[in-house]
Amino acid sequence: MNIHELAAKYEDYMISIRRHFHMYPELSLKEEKTSLRIQQELTEMGIPFDVVGHRNVVGRIEFARPGKRLAIRADIDALPMQEEIDSEFKSTVPGVMHACGHDVHAATLLAAAKCLTEMKDELSGTVYLCFQVAEEISGGGPQEIIEYLNSRGGVDEVIANHMTPALDPYVTSAISGPANAGNCQWRITVRGRGGHGSRPDLSIDPIRPATEILQKICSIPSNYHEPFYPLVISPCMIHSGTAYNIIPDECVMEGNIRYFHKGELEEVLAKMETIAKAIAAASGAEAKVEMIAGCVPVENTPEVTEKVYRVMEEMGLKVVKPEYPGMGSDDFGYFTQAYPGCYFNFGASSDRPDAAHNLHNTKLFYEEKGFLPIVEFFVRYTADFLK
Repeated sequence: MNIHELAAKYEDYMISIRRHFHMYPELSLKEEKTSLRIQQELTEMGIPFDVVGHRNVVGRIEFARPGKRLAIRADIDALPMQEEIDSEFKSTVPGVMHACGHDVHAATLLAAAKCLTEMKDELSGTVYLCFQVAEEISGGGPQEIIEYLNSRGGVDEVIANHMTPALDPYVTSAISGPANAGNCQWRITVRGRGGHGSRPDLSIDPIRPATEILQKICSIPSNYHEPFYPLVISPCMIHSGTAYNIIPDECVMEGNIRYFHKGELEEVLAKMETIAKAIAAASGAEAKVEMIAGCVPVENTPEVTEKVYRVMEEMGLKVVKPEYPGMGSDDFGYFTQAYPGCYFNFGASSDRPDAAHNLHNTKLFYEEKGFLPIVEFFVRYTADFLK
């Protein structure tokens, strides 16, 4: 069967369902309608599925003969952002948009599923179609799906794509080994004693030690960490006070850590706690350091990555092999911890003058002609793996 022609057969379907997802985005752990629509589409294809955990949907295509097992993951949640670029399928939900590409991920996997149902007699084994919730907040979707897959005997490999506006259509990117950083969302709460702005001597101002703590923890990568390994500590929010003449009781700061090596996160959090408590105590205040959420680094299996390269090159795609891993994170790392796997990127940058070329931007806009190669790749990789 000509896989390119088979994928092209469902291009209109894929674009239509992607536009639907884009128009009706849902935030992490609130993907109710998105999950139901995926279930509806799989039902119409005759593909059995299970709803796993917090609305994850795992479809299952069993081919003609027993064989290996492959999982393909697509995340489905959106972001709390107001879309600022006009199109006929602009988000209809105020303050929510697909500013990362998860709408494309879900649509391309559904289109690949349509193709694979036409190949049931040609292949051996099983493919699991994993539609995952809450990637943007590391909300536990991978762990729920992995537990489900393990209950069915596990899988031999797992793959996933992420869209990127930094590459043109028909250009792909993958890297063997460490691919994406681990991520930790942290919170530091400095507790003092509020009072009148005219008498700081009668209060314990939490803002002053908080700002000192921020400066000091940002120096951890340069002062306390090996310079040969990437580490980023970024404070991104600070909240305190209600009026110009009131010393508040507390100051709350939040940010993220990006890291690559096992054990690093625990070491950094411990150093942050030591710094925060010491600085706060020197001012008569108290400090509490918390890890709110996070995900492990993505580690691509070299053997799987080589097969990904080969299929991409056989399709005539331009393959970019980055010299360094990305500091962005993705909870797909839990999948690559559990099974051999590869996480890669497909480009779909737009030449619209008002379009952004970075993720999580209110003007992100993808060129739709960049989507069909993803469908074809999923089908080709599956056919190659399960032939």
